[in-house]
Amino acid sequence: MLNNKKVKDLMVSISDYPHMKQDDSVKDAFFILRKNFKEGRGYRSILVLNEENQLRGLLSMRDLIRAVEPRFLKMSQPPSYQGPTQEYPALTLIWQELFSKECKEEARKPVKDIMTPVKPAVTPDDPIAKVVYLMVETNSRVIPVIDNDKVVGVVRLVDVFNEIASVVLED
Repeated sequence: MLNNKKVKDLMVSISDYPHMKQDDSVKDAFFILRKNFKEGRGYRSILVLNEENQLRGLLSMRDLIRAVEPRFLKMSQPPSYQGPTQEYPALTLIWQELFSKECKEEARKPVKDIMTPVKPAVTPDDPIAKVVYLMVETNSRVIPVIDNDKVVGVVRLVDVFNEIASVVLED
């Protein structure tokens, strides 16, 4: 029953969830997430920790893609697309070459420069209802679990959904 469950009953342990240090590179983060997908885990974010293993931020796939977006695409007012012109095919080839080169350059920066600040966290003994409330109110898919100032795991939206579905669909 959902009423009796605690965060510790649903959380994914830090040893099983992708995490990295804040001074590691964006390229390292791409490697970690890609490896997790190849291994069938499908985690979509990475916890970012400091040297004392305290949570400092989260990295999503969107954060990583945004981080390597070339500077020439980050204009405040990009020109509007006017339809294909004679120069359009040549221009796309030039941009593609620049895009690949700039992605690699941008991937050298540390993840602390691009991580999303930590949203609310919970403790292992908090009720599941608190996680549900925080996920809805902060639009979070992952809520970190902290015990004695250290990250011990995360609660994922998919696990909360499955738990609630079990209750809703119970006969």
